[in-house]
Amino acid sequence: MSLQAYGGAIAEVDDEETAFSGRDTAFEFVAASRWQDASEDDRRIAAARRYAATMERFASGVYVNALADEGVAGVRRAYSDAKLVRLAAVKAVYDPGNVFDLNQNIRPSAG
Repeated sequence: MSLQAYGGAIAEVDDEETAFSGRDTAFEFVAASRWQDASEDDRRIAAARRYAATMERFASGVYVNALADEGVAGVRRAYSDAKLVRLAAVKAVYDPGNVFDLNQNIRPSAG
């Protein structure tokens, strides 16, 4: 577990000026777990998800690069509706075929 301090230069940029969200937050809470034995996957992943659920009430968003496989729901937590519209428009220009979709995918807008 770690706390990454925000504020300072991060907070000097208006939240709507870039895709990066949560610029006014004090800290980013990060929790990670590692293990080597694949037979422990289910138990360890379940424990991590239980822990995350206990921390959810303190959350005000999520940093997109910290997401794993949350799909559309995770992307919606990382970006405001207005940012998603703008990012989808950018994606429509630079990746209209949605070739780059193995990340936290934002589908290109239709128009």
